[in-house]
Amino acid sequence: MTEPRDASAPGFPPGAGAPPTAVAARSRRRADALGIVAVIVAGVVLVPALLVFLVGLIPSMNAIWWLGLFLIPLLAIAGVAALALAIPGIIVGARRGGGYALSITGTVLGALMLVPAFWVYVGSSL
Repeated sequence: MTEPRDASAPGFPPGAGAPPTAVAARSRRRADALGIVAVIVAGVVLVPALLVFLVGLIPSMNAIWWLGLFLIPLLAIAGVAALALAIPGIIVGARRGGGYALSITGTVLGALMLVPAFWVYVGSSL
């Protein structure tokens, strides 16, 4: 094997400069795990609740509204869980300089999931 040649050695092409060096590979950003879990928790509860709401708008399916008695507390519990996952996800993402868009999405979905329970609690006093 031959030894690497110096750029100033005779026979080295002029203007070639130093031989290329290895470039460090870019580190891959870590996934926003808390945000992913928060969005999944919100989606698992929001999709059935939206389906019950949309089916309840059909005049012949008004009997489905009794599911709201089950879904509204479930929305509130899952909304608190989504917020409990997403808010630390925003903090962790901001501290490490990574992406935290899914944590923000989880926060928004969690807050929206608390609206029906708040609406039932406050009632018509607003």
